[in-house]
Amino acid sequence: MNRLRQLGRSLLLLVFIFPAFLFSDETGGHLPVGTRPMSAEAASQIQNRKDEIKKEGGYTSTKEARSGFFFDRYPPVYYSSSVHWLAAVSAFGDSIECEDGSVWKINSYDSYKALNWRASDPLLITQNTRWFSSYAYRIINRNTGSSIETNLFLGPIKNGEHTRYIIAVDPIHGDIFLNDNTHWTISGYDYYIFRDWALNDAVIIGYNSGWDSSCESILINVNMNNFVRVKQF
Repeated sequence: MNRLRQLGRSLLLLVFIFPAFLFSDETGGHLPVGTRPMSAEAASQIQNRKDEIKKEGGYTSTKEARSGFFFDRYPPVYYSSSVHWLAAVSAFGDSIECEDGSVWKINSYDSYKALNWRASDPLLITQNTRWFSSYAYRIINRNTGSSIETNLFLGPIKNGEHTRYIIAVDPIHGDIFLNDNTHWTISGYDYYIFRDWALNDAVIIGYNSGWDSSCESILINVNMNNFVRVKQF
């Protein structure tokens, strides 16, 4: 009887732990993140962009920023081209997977929110404007209105149905063409970041919640592990 109880406890433990391992595979079909280093100019421009956010006041108070919490204050916007869908949440709420197969690591302070999310919830991926955070992005659940701080951990599935790639680049005019037949022009403020991008780089479309309101979206380059603000044509 004791052995049966121990076996039952072991099986129950595996049920809770196994989903966490779904996100631990570093290679299985997913595109790796950050396979090419950024140039010094791009790194400098990204730092300048962070400084811009500080000037805008991308947080409510120093105390709130240091605590790791952030109130969900993003506007109720909806852009069909930048909407993603929740595919899975890890057992401990420390990772989520989107419909394209991309996996996002979650700030531990936000794990409880992710555990309340449901499959097929519509998501927006945007830049994280909270000071002193090590998480570059924030994912907003359109159904619940809550948001979580995240970093891109694994790229989309290689050659997946929902995976987008750069198929053409016009470096003079700052234009990008993706394999879903969409055409994007980057913000002039992000030129030094954009010029490191290359054909066949995988990208993820997100929503621009920061500076330069003329660009409603962002394109996240999986290979470079950075993003530019863009306008769709």
